[in-house]
Amino acid sequence: MVAEATAMRNGLRAAVKAGFTNIHIEGDNKVLIQVVQGRIQPPWEIQVLVQDITYYLQTCTHVIVHHIFSEGNRAVDLLAKLRLSLSSTIVWTHTSYRELGYTLVRRAV
Repeated sequence: MVAEATAMRNGLRAAVKAGFTNIHIEGDNKVLIQVVQGRIQPPWEIQVLVQDITYYLQTCTHVIVHHIFSEGNRAVDLLAKLRLSLSSTIVWTHTSYRELGYTLVRRAV
């Protein structure tokens, strides 16, 4: 839970710093998604992270947050693994699905 909340906070911070104000969050951790949606109280372990997430979301003009099943999150998992292998942060402002798919397939093999 802490790792996923940290990743969400760091991703939001990067998106906001890059100038994005329309944010769409999909996650497979149902508890974290419900916390961010304000439907349940955060577990104590992630309270500070949720405060940061809420702060970044409040700076945005349009926000969508919803739960997806883990099968629908494979591309994100591969991107997270790709990020761990890099020495610096990458922000893609646009890319084709073909380019992204090639990167993911190449890294997964």
